[in-house]
Amino acid sequence: MPNTNYSASDGFDWLSDLTPAYAAQESWENQAYTNQETVHYFYQSRGPFYIACGAGLLADHVRRFRFSPELIQRLGRVTDPMGRSVFQESFLNHLQRLRLRVQVNVPPEGMLMFANEPILIAHGPRDQLQLLDSAFRRLLWASTHWATEAALERWESGELDEEDAPAIPSFSGNPEGWRLRATYIGGGDVSTLKSETLRAIAPNEGPGLIEAAPGDALVQIRRMFQQQQALGDLWLSDSVEEKLSVSRRKTQMRTLWQSEPLTFTMTRFQNLYLPVLIKGHPVQPPTRLGYLRQRMLKHLRAFSEIELEKYPLGWGAL
Repeated sequence: MPNTNYSASDGFDWLSDLTPAYAAQESWENQAYTNQETVHYFYQSRGPFYIACGAGLLADHVRRFRFSPELIQRLGRVTDPMGRSVFQESFLNHLQRLRLRVQVNVPPEGMLMFANEPILIAHGPRDQLQLLDSAFRRLLWASTHWATEAALERWESGELDEEDAPAIPSFSGNPEGWRLRATYIGGGDVSTLKSETLRAIAPNEGPGLIEAAPGDALVQIRRMFQQQQALGDLWLSDSVEEKLSVSRRKTQMRTLWQSEPLTFTMTRFQNLYLPVLIKGHPVQPPTRLGYLRQRMLKHLRAFSEIELEKYPLGWGAL
């Protein structure tokens, strides 16, 4: 991965937590593993926004994602207290043949987002979504947390101006390295970074689902602009996105905060969720970390002129 200072030689033990594998085997046993499902993941910031981070790490992880014979043998050696194999041979054979077919859309790294907006939208076979759970948590949720914490420090101190980006740090492929990368993107001073334990995921974080109506999940958010001014974030469910013309300049929103719909006239919009995986294949090219840091600072500065507590969020209407 050029221009990212990522050291692939420092591996991380993804089987240190077998919870996703247990969940996937349960789906295999009850024949639900091929069910096509949509899932959102959430991060709740202590401030008025969060900073999306970790998409590049997820793309790189999936480039190497496979159950090698060595990993299959290791899983085969996992036993219960009675000494019996925990994972069935048929399930292990399934894992060895598995090829990811998951679609994952995320906000670009460095993008300012709001608490009710998910850090990712994933769709695919149930067992594959379950097997990616550790990566979603460790690469996206944790990176978003560290980037947000760094950005909130700048927000609270008023240091929002773009800068000559400091030297990009070298980082290893483990949680400490991922924290270093995220803190840099979030505008933090990595030279003073001290060891800190990652907080636990709260009950209202992690996997969930936002639906406009049963079976009609959130698939996209459009940030509407009048020139350079952000007007609001328009949530699009699957049914509305299909019918809402991209050329429409006037649109209605049923906001989360008000009972009456609001009407917006925009000059342009930006789709906030872009693919990082399409049918299991990473599609996001490596991006310079200095650019991601500047993007984050640009967003902080733009939103500093907006009353964030009243910033409109809500479902688009036809």
